[in-house]
Amino acid sequence: MKNKLTHNIGLKLASVFFAVILWLVVTSVNNPTVSEPYYNIPVKLVNTELITDSGQVYEVLDGTDVISKVTVRAPHSVISELKTENIIAVADVSELSSLDTIAIKLSTDIYSNNISSITGSIDMVKLKIENKKSKALPLKSTVSGQVTSGYMVGDITPDQNLVRISGPESVVDQITKAVVDVDVTGMTSDIVTNAEIKLYDAEDNIVDSKNITQNIKTVGVQVNIWQTATVPVNFSVSGTPAAGYQATGEIEGSGETVVIAGRVSAIRNITEISIPEEALDITDQTQDYTTEVDIRQYLPDNVYLANSQDAIKTVTVRIEGEISKKLEIRSGKVQIINLPDGYDASISGLEETFMIEVIGLSRDVATLQASNISGTVDILDFTQERGMTDPEPGFYTVEVDFGLPDNVTLLEPVTVTLHISKSEEE
Repeated sequence: MKNKLTHNIGLKLASVFFAVILWLVVTSVNNPTVSEPYYNIPVKLVNTELITDSGQVYEVLDGTDVISKVTVRAPHSVISELKTENIIAVADVSELSSLDTIAIKLSTDIYSNNISSITGSIDMVKLKIENKKSKALPLKSTVSGQVTSGYMVGDITPDQNLVRISGPESVVDQITKAVVDVDVTGMTSDIVTNAEIKLYDAEDNIVDSKNITQNIKTVGVQVNIWQTATVPVNFSVSGTPAAGYQATGEIEGSGETVVIAGRVSAIRNITEISIPEEALDITDQTQDYTTEVDIRQYLPDNVYLANSQDAIKTVTVRIEGEISKKLEIRSGKVQIINLPDGYDASISGLEETFMIEVIGLSRDVATLQASNISGTVDILDFTQERGMTDPEPGFYTVEVDFGLPDNVTLLEPVTVTLHISKSEEE
């Protein structure tokens, strides 16, 4: 038996060797080892709490948490079964280097023992690690676009007025304001909507908030849309200038228009903004009186100015010194009027010609001519002033009315003696 086993042993060993070679050749031909690329493999970071629990935050730099290409070398039969999702990339924060980098470990979750090699286009994750910072920002509400002509944006009311942010100190320090914006293009009625909160730096550039956490991302906002109307602002004057001076009646600034806004029901019947006389007191003034008036305090309830710059109005009340002028009047130009039937009346005490001196503003006095002035004694006015039902016969001292223009007066009144009697026919 032993001779049979050892007989031609060399030939038998050669046969075994060639059989193995043949098997390897056949295997190589039927299931060759090949390389296959897999793209965009995400890297999973583990043990990140080692950073966050110490009051720090991290940011992955240069997109190193994604491997653009992983090459796997394995038998064809393995490669044919391997999918992108079977490629596992892990970076363990516990292995963080002094340069804030972590080596990437590549593996597969199937056929791992059959993999000849697995390599990536990058072999480490780069991190930026810094202190975590938090702060609160007031929430500013704005609008963009244009409402329909004849309307304007009124109150803007968010349902939150504060947003709290946290993240890398360097990023948080850049953020100076939080804003919600509502598009009002073409609107004619109130808007109620949710708006996204955006973060800005000091130069009004949007700050990338991917590494920032916020307690709220959106906020409810109500935007009131008001109707507008253009109306004049009219002023009145109180008080009397110093002796020898008069207000000319000119009020510079009165009649200028402003645009008001409010709900339709609030502004529908408003035709003007009337500023009461108490706002312009010219008592004892000897020159033009100029003051500033805030017209907002005189607006009706729920009515607003479309432009806040229109709130303060500069108003000037023109005041001039009086002048006097003497006029010679003939006594025959003084007449009795409104004498009832059954009565006679006459006046006495006037010279054939007499002088009157009128006082007023230059524009009113300069044009007065004696030839155009007549005097009257009005019996109707006379009886009414004295509470008489009918004229009572007698002698009375009365003033002559010369029908002077408004704001023109006599330096001294002209008086006459009025005699009233019943007609002899009565």
